[in-house]
Amino acid sequence: MRLALLCLLSAVLPLHGQIAPPQPAPAPVAAAPPTKTETLRALLAARDGIRAALDDQRKKLQGETSESGKRDLQQQIDTLEMRRQEVERDFAIIATGLQVSPTAKPGSITAPTLQDEIGQLLTPIFSDLRQLTRKTRAVQELQDERVRLQENENQAKRALAELDRLLADLKAAKGPEAALRSALNDTRKTWQTRHDEAGSRIAAIQHQLAELKTSGLDFWTELGSNVKHFVFIRGTNILLALVVFLAVFFGLRTAYSYLVKALSVRKYQRLSFTVRVADVLHQAVSLVAAIAAALLVLYARGDWLLGGISLLALGGLLVTAKTGIARHLEQLQFLLNLGPVREGERVVINGVPWRVGAIGMFTHLTNPSIPGAGLRVPLEMLATLTSRPDKLGEAWFPCENRAWITLNNGAQLAQVTDITPDRVEVTFAGGMRRSMPVATFLAADVTDLSPGFTRSASVSIHSSHLSRATGEIPEELKAGVHESLLKTMREDELRDLIVEFDNATGLSINYLITVHLSGSQAPNYPSIPRLLQRAAVEACARHGWNTTAST
Repeated sequence: MRLALLCLLSAVLPLHGQIAPPQPAPAPVAAAPPTKTETLRALLAARDGIRAALDDQRKKLQGETSESGKRDLQQQIDTLEMRRQEVERDFAIIATGLQVSPTAKPGSITAPTLQDEIGQLLTPIFSDLRQLTRKTRAVQELQDERVRLQENENQAKRALAELDRLLADLKAAKGPEAALRSALNDTRKTWQTRHDEAGSRIAAIQHQLAELKTSGLDFWTELGSNVKHFVFIRGTNILLALVVFLAVFFGLRTAYSYLVKALSVRKYQRLSFTVRVADVLHQAVSLVAAIAAALLVLYARGDWLLGGISLLALGGLLVTAKTGIARHLEQLQFLLNLGPVREGERVVINGVPWRVGAIGMFTHLTNPSIPGAGLRVPLEMLATLTSRPDKLGEAWFPCENRAWITLNNGAQLAQVTDITPDRVEVTFAGGMRRSMPVATFLAADVTDLSPGFTRSASVSIHSSHLSRATGEIPEELKAGVHESLLKTMREDELRDLIVEFDNATGLSINYLITVHLSGSQAPNYPSIPRLLQRAAVEACARHGWNTTAST
């Protein structure tokens, strides 16, 4: 019974060692870390042990006949080979102090794909981003691996202790248990190898952690170093690229402007189609040449990080421009003066006409009757308008600034004191001011008195003078009214005076007096009819005509 129990324990012991629940890592012992030489010796011993185990497994593989046994042995050989490579890598790292990365085999090199090229372009960007946390990540990875190896080492210790107890029990039994003892010894050798490998790897990790803590830089020092590197190296590259970009861009534009002035192609308001095409081409060439020059500066300085960021930004701009190709073609049509809005023509915005200036990304619109700089309209808004040629002498606004006007069909007299693209300010009699939107002003039935105006009044003479009603009386009445008007105004302000026979009734003869005055008399617009009536009454009194006057 005791022998059967021993056989069962020897069969399940390796599995028990593998599936035992992980135990918490023991508290670190305050002992001096192994020296570099001791660590290298431990790694060599572990390597030799792995090589010996590899030789044994390969010999067993040669003598194995079953396929399942060969597969199991081959898996063990592959596992040991991976352990051997790890030990040799640790040995090289400890001995040289450098991280040794595996080299690609010549036969594994394949043609790069587009994804590979993009990855190579982005590699400098992400490399600089990872550089800040390089040491922190390395320390954390080593600490995590040390915890895992310590758990494996504790498992191996527990397995070895159990195996030693079983072997001691077999030795005390003094029975013929040679086969069982041999199997337990083989199992113990396997777990001893695992224990030694874990110990040597832990020693290597402790040595690497010690070197990182003594020779490495802390996070803030490394961050300051990177910032300093960016300011003095990449900052210089950015400045040089920006200077070259501005020099090429504005240099080409300045050279083109001098060339245009030398050829005198802009002395006409409306440029030819060839000149407009040249304008568009020179703007595109200036931008492309400036960008290419800036990228060449980054290439010459070997700054692939900024070069990669610049190329990615250009790629994003090209993709964005591709989605709005129709809109860009429409804008190009406007720049070539082939769109629905043409330079020098008239467009109407909010009821106000504007003259179109040179069409560009922003177009300047002016109105000769509106003081100020006018409007600056973006190309997107200009695309929603339609222009037409203006006629010779066509008005640009109902009145000029400081002009006298009447509103609401002559019911109100006012003076325009300010005109802006948005509002019109008018001053009424007595100094009352009113500011109104341009649309409201245009809808107020505005009459401009500045060019001149006409006023009239009527006078009635008694029918006893009927014999002279169409001959002497109109002439004498006109002369008398003219003389009276010149007492209140200059002669150049009185453009014309007309006295006409209007009609005759049973008791009176009616005359219509009409006067044409210049715009300087506009402030007296309401009083002119009364002035005419008074002048007519005075003339009739001088000639002894019985009169009655009315408007």
